[in-house]
Amino acid sequence: MNPSTRLFSFLTILSIFISHATSQTSSPKLYQNVCKDIGKDEEQHCLKLLESNPEIVSAKDYLTLCSLYLQMAIEKSSKAQDSLKNLMNKYPSSQSVKECATTDYDKLINSFKNSLALLVKDPNAAKYNANIARNGPLACELRVMVNEKNIDIISSISRSNNETIFLSVVAKLAINHLT
Repeated sequence: MNPSTRLFSFLTILSIFISHATSQTSSPKLYQNVCKDIGKDEEQHCLKLLESNPEIVSAKDYLTLCSLYLQMAIEKSSKAQDSLKNLMNKYPSSQSVKECATTDYDKLINSFKNSLALLVKDPNAAKYNANIARNGPLACELRVMVNEKNIDIISSISRSNNETIFLSVVAKLAINHLT
């Protein structure tokens, strides 16, 4: 083989290698694809949420990503419920806070748990459960807006509701990649 042929072969192999390496590093990770689905207005919020979990960031398949995400959603929803229960103790006469902290957030957490349990055998049912998880905080929000006069209660519960509704939206979008 003459030197020019070797050089040409070497450059060809090198360019293929560089092209392959560049394409792998420039392609978005799975969690980034999920956040793109949410739209420009909420994409950064989604990225911040998912990047807070290194296991989600390094997920190699959507099933793993969804499973990890649903576990995180259950944990975050449980913490939000704990905050609402503290608020319930602070305002024991508020029936709205009591129903939010118990009934509505129990529904939210159970929907996420059902979604996680169904993820492998029935992704469509898992997506349905992830989607209806938001019904708990939506009911809570409506109840509080109608019945509460205390702005501290309203703003505190609204923050929790907005975050948990967002968890539901992201869960549904992630599971969409399985169906």
